[in-house]
Amino acid sequence: ADAVGVFDPNTNSFAVVDIKDDISSNKKFSGAAAASNGKIIFAPTGSTGVGVFDPSDNSFALVDISATISTGYKFAGAAAANNGKIIFAPTGSTGVGVFDPS
Repeated sequence: ADAVGVFDPNTNSFAVVDIKDDISSNKKFSGAAAASNGKIIFAPTGSTGVGVFDPSDNSFALVDISATISTGYKFAGAAAANNGKIIFAPTGSTGVGVFDPS
C-alpha cells in the first residue's frame, strides 16, 4: 500500500495518510513498533529505509539505511527494547536490525 492506516479508538474513525511521495517500492515494511517518543517505527522489508510515522501530526519520514544494508528483503517484525531502541527481526538480513528513534 502507498499509505499508512490510522485508527482512532476514541472516535472509531479511520484515516489514510498517503506516503507515495516518500517511498514507491513494493513490500515496503513488515511489522511496526511504538517508540518511547510516541512515533511508530516500521521495519523495512523491501524499503531502502526505516519508516517513521508521527501520529501527533500524521507525518511520515523515511530514514535511509541503504549504506548499511542493501539486501532485497531485510526484516520482518519489530519490537521496542527496554533501552528505547527498536529491534528488527531478520528475514533476508544476516543480522538483527537495531534502530535508535531518538
